[in-house]
Amino acid sequence: MHFSRPSTLQAKFLSGLAAATMILGMCFAVGFYLHMRTVLEDEVRDKARLIFLQVDSVQRYVRSTLRPRMFEVLPDQFVIEAMSSSFISREIMDGMGGDNSHIYRRVAISARNPKFEANALEQELVGYFRAHNDESLWQGYRDVDGEEFYIMARPVVFYEECMRCHGAREEAPVELLALYGDRGFDHEQDTIGGVDLVGLSVTESVARLQRTIFGYFGFFALGAVVFFSITNLLFKVLVMNNIKRLSAMFRDNLEITGGTELLNKLVERDEIEELEAGMQELNSHLLDARRQLEGYAENLRSMVEDRTGELLQEAQERRADVELFVHLLADMRSSNTRADLWRLTLPEIGRRFGAASVSYVCTFASQRHFSWPEQGAFPTLPHNWVDLLTESRTYLGDNTAVIPVESSEGTAEGLLCIRWDDPRVAKRQDHDLLQALGRQLGMAAENMTALDNLMRQKGTLQSIVEGITDPLVLMDSVYGLVTANQAARDLASELSGGRVLDGALLGLFGCNSPKGDCHVSATLASGRPHVEEVVLESGRSFALNMYPIVSPLPVAEAGNPTGRPQGRIVVYARETTREKRMLSQMQQSEKMITVGKLAAGLAHEINNPLGVILCYAELLRQNLGDEQQLQDLDVILRHTRQAQRVLKDLLNFARPKTSSYGECDAGRVAVAIAEIFTVQATKKGVMLSTNAKAGRVYVGMGENELEQVLSNLVLNALDAVPERKGEVFVDVVSEAGEVKIIVRDNGPGVSESDRSMIFDPFYTTKAPGAGTGLGLAIVYGMVTESGGTIEVMRDPLLEGARFTITLPSVRFANQQQEV
Repeated sequence: MHFSRPSTLQAKFLSGLAAATMILGMCFAVGFYLHMRTVLEDEVRDKARLIFLQVDSVQRYVRSTLRPRMFEVLPDQFVIEAMSSSFISREIMDGMGGDNSHIYRRVAISARNPKFEANALEQELVGYFRAHNDESLWQGYRDVDGEEFYIMARPVVFYEECMRCHGAREEAPVELLALYGDRGFDHEQDTIGGVDLVGLSVTESVARLQRTIFGYFGFFALGAVVFFSITNLLFKVLVMNNIKRLSAMFRDNLEITGGTELLNKLVERDEIEELEAGMQELNSHLLDARRQLEGYAENLRSMVEDRTGELLQEAQERRADVELFVHLLADMRSSNTRADLWRLTLPEIGRRFGAASVSYVCTFASQRHFSWPEQGAFPTLPHNWVDLLTESRTYLGDNTAVIPVESSEGTAEGLLCIRWDDPRVAKRQDHDLLQALGRQLGMAAENMTALDNLMRQKGTLQSIVEGITDPLVLMDSVYGLVTANQAARDLASELSGGRVLDGALLGLFGCNSPKGDCHVSATLASGRPHVEEVVLESGRSFALNMYPIVSPLPVAEAGNPTGRPQGRIVVYARETTREKRMLSQMQQSEKMITVGKLAAGLAHEINNPLGVILCYAELLRQNLGDEQQLQDLDVILRHTRQAQRVLKDLLNFARPKTSSYGECDAGRVAVAIAEIFTVQATKKGVMLSTNAKAGRVYVGMGENELEQVLSNLVLNALDAVPERKGEVFVDVVSEAGEVKIIVRDNGPGVSESDRSMIFDPFYTTKAPGAGTGLGLAIVYGMVTESGGTIEVMRDPLLEGARFTITLPSVRFANQQQEV
């Protein structure tokens, strides 16, 4: 069924939109016209001012330049074409004419030239300026010959320089009298006699403005039509169609429910009113439906509340059961003995089950019992308690429950007795829950016993591990630390500078991951102990003993997807730095003794033949005259003396000379050596410096020996460093009971393979002929005989060689002697 309505929402919307568009267009046109009119007025005003500026420039030039010059050239004549400012300005402005779009007039009342006599408009303007003597400009619109002009006028005043031509007739130039007769004279000074007037036609501009306005309005109208069409389409698609669908739904529902009378009322309104009425009808239907549902809900509410109460009570009981077992676990962790366990758990059980008292009777060997609340009397047991223990049954009496407490293996631990004052509470208890409580208590007691044994064993083992003075750690297969003794923690803190405090040594030894150079994985895989030596960058060495504890888990199973060997490994670290140093010193001392004995024997046997060779060579030199033979003889002499120097070094090495003094100032010797070799260092472009100062830093070594030791080391450093970039430092550091003298450079350093042989006699890294290889051997002998040590390593800052001499300090002895 279709109904027609007098007006629709769409028609109302379009009508209102059209009216708003027309009003907006008219406002836009009026505003645009007023704006353009203002722009036009500003434009013609600026043009008129420009014309006045041009006239003023011409008159200023005539008065200030042309007229005075004409009086100099023709003092007795008056040339109007060159000396009258009004005449010249009129002629120039008339020459700019050509159309009727602008007017320039300079007129006066009783003008000398009748052509420039003021007309009615101009006389009106003269009267205006005479009446308003303080006004200097007038502007406005006036009709001239049927055409609208914008007029700008200003008064013409007779100043002092104008009175010669416009004052008394007797004083005027004869040329003016001959030209104009009696007109234009007898004016008074500072009076207004006429006006300067500029007129610009605005008729054409206004017409053009109106055409522009109409053009813009046409474009606006076209845009309004397009906007109107698009808005109409969008409104129809987005609003009207949806409203019509809703209205159709309401009409269909009303037709089904028999609302014909309401339907007839709806078709007399527009879509919004129809939708509003439909919503009201829908609201009334919903209210009726709500009242019906509330009636149905009242019947269900009581049943739901009853069932909810039952479920809530059951949920609270289950929650209480869970909390009870959680508290039992917490009590087990916080208990140290079985007595502590029962004192903590019995109150929890009593509160959970609402019991008047709870008791526990231990196994019959001890006959101990625990009660809550505490009571001295032994709890009353049922007559069949032996059967309950043997058969693992729970007994529920009128107001008592007896529950066997069993371990995980079924061994009876004791009986738990719960008593209630109200028999009805006892009847509501769950038999299975009580039996599970007994098993849980039995396992807790069993775990308490096992934990107690485990803690005793752990304490014993911990005492043994902590008693070991060498570092000992336990690692897992992924290099994680399990435990470490105090010695391991101290060593880790020492090596890391306080960063590692838990004793994780493997990471400090370069074994912090399976990819590192370590044998943890291989040791776990083989199942056999492994021993290796680790040398740190600081020079300290350690012997690592690894003892595997292999896990029975097979490789590459579900629990071990990486395929890495499982288990743990015990790492025992023992520092061997001093042992290696002592062994090296012993080996070096044995070499020195052997070479010394050899050198002492060879020096005597070889030195005598060398002396005979040198003697006869000198005799031959005196008797030979051939130049070539003399040169050959010089070669023999040079090499003979070289062999003698080697023998001398051997003798010095075998029998190092002793100093007359057994101590010296190490700082003063280091400063002196640095000063001696400064010239040689400067010649090579090497920086040689020392931090030492002469003072009371005494060492137990003779001054000559120390000078020879430092000279050898500094010379070697100067030979090793590059030219122009070399750096050599001599440092003296005093510590408790000893003094360290350090010679370091930025040369290539001493390789790892050369360090073990660097102090051997005749071993040298220099080019052939550059050294005998005895310098460092002699240095080693002197230092060791003085009770000191010498070491060589790579300097961490300069990355060159670093020789460290450690000598005993005698500083405190000297101070005591001085006192």
